[in-house]
Amino acid sequence: MKTLEWGIYLIVFCLPLYLVRFSILGIPTTVLEVLIYVLFILWLIKGFKFGEIKKLLFTHYPLFIAILLILIGVSTATFYSWNLGTSLGIWKAWFIDPILFFIVFISTIKKPEQIARVFYCLICSGLMVSIISLIYLIQGKLDGQGRLQGFYNSPNYLAMYLAPVLIIGLGMLFLEKDYLLRRPLFIINLFLIIVLFFTKSFGAWLGIIGALILGTIIYLSKRKNKKIIWGVICLGLLIILIFGLLKINSIPGRLSLSSRLIIWQRAWESFITHPIIGIGPGTFSDYFPSYPLWGVPQPHNLYLAFLLQTGIFGFIGLIWLLIWFFRRGFKSVIGGKGLVIGTWDLGLILMSVMVYILIHGLVDTTYWKNDLSIFFWLVIGIMTIIKKEPQ
Repeated sequence: MKTLEWGIYLIVFCLPLYLVRFSILGIPTTVLEVLIYVLFILWLIKGFKFGEIKKLLFTHYPLFIAILLILIGVSTATFYSWNLGTSLGIWKAWFIDPILFFIVFISTIKKPEQIARVFYCLICSGLMVSIISLIYLIQGKLDGQGRLQGFYNSPNYLAMYLAPVLIIGLGMLFLEKDYLLRRPLFIINLFLIIVLFFTKSFGAWLGIIGALILGTIIYLSKRKNKKIIWGVICLGLLIILIFGLLKINSIPGRLSLSSRLIIWQRAWESFITHPIIGIGPGTFSDYFPSYPLWGVPQPHNLYLAFLLQTGIFGFIGLIWLLIWFFRRGFKSVIGGKGLVIGTWDLGLILMSVMVYILIHGLVDTTYWKNDLSIFFWLVIGIMTIIKKEPQ
């Protein structure tokens, strides 16, 4: 089981390696995918236990119903896709691979110290990406709009990977009482903040602000400070309003919003045309008109992306999954029924990360990428094992 455990840590650290692509027998793949397949095969050989899987299915049946709905939706949309090759690639890389990893994760990772190592792997991965991105910044290697994208294809891709890592890092920093651990966490978070600043990603910062507000409210609610909670809510809404107005009133912000409004309108029209099975995953650009001039592979909205590319069944599965997630999270935090790592409240950190994903998902597709989809199921996986189940 140690091999499986360290294989999970390796994959979590190596999430950006999906960018290293090659083909095996003519089938496109990535380093990250190969690592997942090797891990899953090892699990089938060393870690698979029918009784344990049966117990997991029985204990978490609402979760697995949601997963089944998502898989039914995306598989149906893929089967009826006019571009089967593209859709199969996305079906495999953004749904099957992450769920294979999720299965191995929840059957292998059990203890708080193991989850702590997963968090440290994410933090170290984010630090490495930040350092490399800062080298790009020093060398003046920015995109056409003066935004930092590092070795990613877009500044938004870089931001969507680092922002949830930052939220985890800030949660660990705030909740950690050991000064010796707080110091390196502070330095790493500083690196992440600097890089995120130069990505100039409005959606990322909007999501971060929303996640921090929710995390603060939940933290204070445990201490029953109602007046302070309302103060935080009002202050947070004011910050979001000012931040949003400043962005929208800028010329780049107006252009970005205008483009997204056109994209969202076209996405909704496409969904109305194909409400049950949606369109094939990865084929949205074929439904989009010639404006704007750049390609639009995704509809810049997490919810529209699920509606379009997994159909109504996949979207229902997503909503079901999120309801399960937050119910479990609040029971863990408020009810005190969850695992803790030292002074870290896992439920609080995980719900803050998910709030970031959902808020940033209003203006970007914070799931529809190799590393982001695995990150999403990693968060779901930790929430699955967070609660102290009866023996």
